[in-house]
Amino acid sequence: MLKKISISAFLLLLVYSTLRSQQLPIATNIKKAYNNATRDNSGAPGKYYWQNKADYTIKVNFDPQSLGLKATVSIDYINNSPDTLKYILFKLYPNLFQKNSPKAIAIAAEDQTDGVKIESISRDGQSPDSTKFTIRGTNMFVRGKTLSPGAKAHFDIAYSYSLNKGSFIRTGQVDKGAFFLSYFFPRVAVYDDIDGWNMYPYTGQVEFYNDYGDFDVHITIPSNYQVWATGDLVNQHEIYQPKFAALIDQAEISDSVINIITPDDIKAGNITRNSKQNTWKFEAHNVTDFAFGISNHYVWKSTSIIVDPATKRRTRVDAVYNPDHKTYEPIIGYARKTVEAISYKFPQVPYPYSHETIFDGPDEMEFPMMVDNNPFEHSKDAIQLTVHEIFHTIFPFYVGVNETKYAFMDEGWATMAEFYMHPMVDSTVAVDYDMTDINNNSGIEADVPVMTLTPQLAGAARFMDKNQKPALAYLYVKEMLGDELFLKTMHYYINNWKGKHPTPYDFFNSINTGSGVNLNWFWKNWFFNKGVPDLAIGTVTHAAKNYTVVINNLGTEAVPVHLTVFYIDGSTLTLSKTIACWATGAKSVALKFSAKKPVKHMALGTVYDADIDKSNNTWKP
Repeated sequence: MLKKISISAFLLLLVYSTLRSQQLPIATNIKKAYNNATRDNSGAPGKYYWQNKADYTIKVNFDPQSLGLKATVSIDYINNSPDTLKYILFKLYPNLFQKNSPKAIAIAAEDQTDGVKIESISRDGQSPDSTKFTIRGTNMFVRGKTLSPGAKAHFDIAYSYSLNKGSFIRTGQVDKGAFFLSYFFPRVAVYDDIDGWNMYPYTGQVEFYNDYGDFDVHITIPSNYQVWATGDLVNQHEIYQPKFAALIDQAEISDSVINIITPDDIKAGNITRNSKQNTWKFEAHNVTDFAFGISNHYVWKSTSIIVDPATKRRTRVDAVYNPDHKTYEPIIGYARKTVEAISYKFPQVPYPYSHETIFDGPDEMEFPMMVDNNPFEHSKDAIQLTVHEIFHTIFPFYVGVNETKYAFMDEGWATMAEFYMHPMVDSTVAVDYDMTDINNNSGIEADVPVMTLTPQLAGAARFMDKNQKPALAYLYVKEMLGDELFLKTMHYYINNWKGKHPTPYDFFNSINTGSGVNLNWFWKNWFFNKGVPDLAIGTVTHAAKNYTVVINNLGTEAVPVHLTVFYIDGSTLTLSKTIACWATGAKSVALKFSAKKPVKHMALGTVYDADIDKSNNTWKP
């Protein structure tokens, strides 16, 4: 007996040492950040971590008839990096619609414009020489004075452009009386310790990477329109008639749903103060972006929920939509339940913002405190979309991941939230999650490792590699660690990187450190390798009632083992092994059970177990 324990302990030590010795492949630019101590192998920011900051004061005048936008933006930028910046890079995202701008998505000819017109630009009160600033697609380079480490610069820019009427790509006209405006202002690009300036052009497909800052935004529109936006409306009682201002105040403290604007109110008019135009003033602090929607015919349902029991802080939840879209009516309930689930169930982080507004538009896109969601006919789709987009509040907004390069760092989590949190929002509607992409496309030519930079993804495997594979990987890690340790680990990661910019390595290291389990073998298997998930039932032997079922791993990706034994009387038995069963490179595992009833058949896998070949997943006596 003592000899057996010694041998077992030796083998466990050998396995543990082998796993610890595995190193993840790392690019030289990221390795340099660790060498410079801006990142730490524990998963925490390094002692020399830094990030730059820009604060924005924006004044917008939008004409719903002509779709013309004229605005000014004042930017206070601080260079917290140790580098002297030879130029300042700005992002002009509306230039996606510029005729000559590179595009990865179709835009109708009538929506292609001359792009953003820079009326004037100055730095610290002085206009640069016309030869000192250049616009190339969605990138604008402003040269001239260098910006030393720790130095500040102030920019004033006047600009204009025409909003797209069709070809809605995260922004544009929704209908003749509704519009959603995002990425509508010149902003300073991210300069970080990994790449320096974020040089990636916006081509309509990959998403965004922005620094944190404070926003003071004034939006002037005709008085028969309402505005919903990132941030808090600070002049609510100046804009709205007393009845509606009071209803908004009531919603701020109410657990019930308040109908702030109804179809009857729209017919009657007199919702805002009587004037030709109104200026709506919003403030938002420490956010990565600002977006707003406007309409002259949308209804507004609102409620709120205590998201932090310690402080009793509330988040207001809004659903703003075309009353003709009857399928939008339950969205307020789905949204409220999602905010509640994030705060109390997963990841158990008090919702970080004062409100979350779901705006009815022809897209599926997230913004700080705002979601632009198209109406779905079926409840299942509406629930999953609502959960997915609101969950983006945590990633990439609360934790500022680089969506442009590493979409799996936020899309994977939001996709996991779709099926994991669905029962928390409405357990009466079946989840019925579709695994077609990963089961059909794993291993095809277009399939690449999840760590492939998002701009390099293409074809049938694109959704799988940035959404589905990482979503399942996170779910498998959760199953292996167990709910309690997994949540503890998530909090370690989130608390390390809230308000900051983690890389995938910061995430991997945070999970390893927070859990106390070195998972480099799994990160390498699922994120760095081009893998194929394929389990199969091998030999089944039994003596009397004692069964041994061998599960073979025919693929190259670690998938948990879930075997369901179906008895003739209709009852079932489930046998499971987590992904850890494949940690040492084993190609088969054995499951043993004693059957107290006659076995009808066995089936391998659940709806969340990826498998490219289901034909070898069943066994019958």
